Amino acid sequence: MTKIIPYELIKHLEWVPGQEVPQMYAPMPAMQSVLSIDELVKNGKEFYSEEKDSEGKHYIGVAVALQQAQDEMGTDAVIASMPYLIAGKTNADKKNYLWQNWFTALSEENAGIDKNGRLVGAGEEIVITLHGGGILTHERIRKAYSEELTPEYAAKYTNDEFGGLLKGTLPSGESINLYNVDDVKRGIPEPFGRYAVWMPAEAAKTTASNWHKKKEFMENPLVIARAGTLEHIEAYFEKAKSSDKVGNWHRFGEIDFQQPQGRLLFVSNTYNGLYGYNILYNLGRFVGVAPEALVGARKIGGKKR
Repeated sequence: MTKIIPYELIKHLEWVPGQEVPQMYAPMPAMQSVLSIDELVKNGKEFYSEEKDSEGKHYIGVAVALQQAQDEMGTDAVIASMPYLIAGKTNADKKNYLWQNWFTALSEENAGIDKNGRLVGAGEEIVITLHGGGILTHERIRKAYSEELTPEYAAKYTNDEFGGLLKGTLPSGESINLYNVDDVKRGIPEPFGRYAVWMPAEAAKTTASNWHKKKEFMENPLVIARAGTLEHIEAYFEKAKSSDKVGNWHRFGEIDFQQPQGRLLFVSNTYNGLYGYNILYNLGRFVGVAPEALVGARKIGGKKR
């Protein structure tokens, strides 16, 4: 026999006009793919270019190789960022392709002034290391080639481009999470994804652009921002080192922060380590990984910080 619940016992559950619709479940956090390091080590595909411009004056291989990688691999593929390359090198044998050549990372280091004090003090200099693709698409790099680069051969950004980045907004309209170095030390949700790590410029400037002993390398805030996670830094150092040193290089003592700007990062195949001073007129060598690298998805939350 069907039991009927008396209305008086359930009328409090009835929705009435003007009442806010209750949420049955909390909103689901954003989903991000979890990348397979093993897929990068075993099946990564290199895209290399040493092409020059039409006048034969400057190398434009960075833009050409990046476009080739994205065109051939497709929109669902992954172009390896510096954190992903560091993790891959850590897990790869020294005979693996990841140790046989240098690579351009889909990571960029951007510098400028935080005019409104969103992340540091108003009017102070800031460095923002962005992983997974941001301002410097291959189209934007070609545009930078057609314009005048900075004296240190980085791309000049507009105030809108850099101002958007300070808010976690890319020129494409996509929003990304902004973390500081302490966030990275605690562990961020997806270190191989698309996000940025910021620090006051002085913190970056005071790190030596040179080779480093192990403790200095592992505690270096610029190294931590470039690696995206503490998990692989020590193992990477041990594999890359020579005479107990690995390099970490930058140009923050040379550039004019009043002109917002950015350059791509490179990873050496030797103890020279992590490069952040390469000119944008350069050869390019990216690694593409097919969609099979997306081995699953996990829920992550997080606010821009």
